[in-house]
Amino acid sequence: MELKTRVAAIVPKRGSVLLLKHRQGNMSYWTPPGGAAEAGERIHESVKRIVKKRTDVDVKVKRPVYYNDFFGGTKHHMEFFFLCEYRDGEARPLKDTENKKGILEDVRFVEADNLQDYTILPHELKIRLLKDAPRKFKERAVYLD
Repeated sequence: MELKTRVAAIVPKRGSVLLLKHRQGNMSYWTPPGGAAEAGERIHESVKRIVKKRTDVDVKVKRPVYYNDFFGGTKHHMEFFFLCEYRDGEARPLKDTENKKGILEDVRFVEADNLQDYTILPHELKIRLLKDAPRKFKERAVYLD
């Protein structure tokens, strides 16, 4: 079984959280910016690279806030979500707007009060964001189960 490592960024900014809207066929959903960590690259550098590549936003990686794992086909996927500090840049879709997983339609900072109106995947992440965003992500890292 192959192990795949994915990193993602939780980027709060003035009561909002950075999210990307994906479309796969008739389904649309939102996720934090994320992607595959590359071999030979430090995990914090992976997070910064992926956020910049997908959104044109510069961040400072602070600490892990969520982790998750799941099985898909012959792969064991591990996900690590890092709390990041927004530094600079305008949130907008950039590279990889179309790939094998679908199309990246939008990038925006979503007000924490409006998160309940969005289809955020994984679902467990949405539950945590609704709880943790108003508290400014004060808790230690949590397993999304």
